[in-house]
Amino acid sequence: MLPVFQKIEANINHSFYVEQEKFQCFPNPLQFHPDIEILLVLEGTGTRFVGDSIDRFGPGDLVMIGQNVPHVWYSDEKYTKKENNLFSEVIYILFKTEIFGDQFWQLPESKCILKLIQLSQRGLKLTGKTREKVTSLVKTISCAVGFDRITLLLSILGTISSLKEYQFLASPVVQNTINETDSDRLNKVYKYVINNYHQEITLEKAASIASLSLPSFCRYFKKRTNKTFVKFLNEIRISYACRMLAEEDLPVARICYTCGYTNVSYFIKQFKEITGQTPLSYKKKYNNIT
Repeated sequence: MLPVFQKIEANINHSFYVEQEKFQCFPNPLQFHPDIEILLVLEGTGTRFVGDSIDRFGPGDLVMIGQNVPHVWYSDEKYTKKENNLFSEVIYILFKTEIFGDQFWQLPESKCILKLIQLSQRGLKLTGKTREKVTSLVKTISCAVGFDRITLLLSILGTISSLKEYQFLASPVVQNTINETDSDRLNKVYKYVINNYHQEITLEKAASIASLSLPSFCRYFKKRTNKTFVKFLNEIRISYACRMLAEEDLPVARICYTCGYTNVSYFIKQFKEITGQTPLSYKKKYNNIT
């Protein structure tokens, strides 16, 4: 298991890191690093964790994550099976503010970008025309060379900061709440829940996976993730329910049981609490049904 802290070095010819990668499924554990990250998903689906946020991702998902914010992408189970011939593909940019120099950040023209970088500490999901324009720029920068890389990076940051079409992902209180020693423990719990959300999951089982007593686990998990384990489990299950409502024509009760719930009323209550709407309202809204 790789450590949660990730040190990333640009090579001798570049001041920051840009990479387009294609792989079967997302390989990374829960991690944080001092670089600011912009990541575009080209192919693949799964669950994204940024700070205390949990959300589904798919092709076109584009996020900006600030320095030392815990994050990880987990591919859906179907991507782990070689016989499915599925793959994931991303373009990501990693850079430090230091590459522009201190004087750059004193310029009046750079104030909006500095503000954007501060806001990225909560994680930003780009939307609307911002996502469209930045997606094009990210694809271009992935094959750019020389000084064009710098101008394209500034264009990306300038576009995001000027159009301001994004959603915050994490709560403002969740910053640097994990350390390197948490990597193996949290990853085991996360992966267990993602692989078994459709079955019965108990606090006792989660605590045993984390090698902690039940009271210690409850305190540990709340401190590290800013939420109880039960809330975390419900968010995972509801995220999968959202995917099924959007992609499959199934009765609400069927989706309820498939996502690990045994009571439809409780499922609807949790769905509304987490998404702000009922499962049927979500389905109609997603499919533009009036």
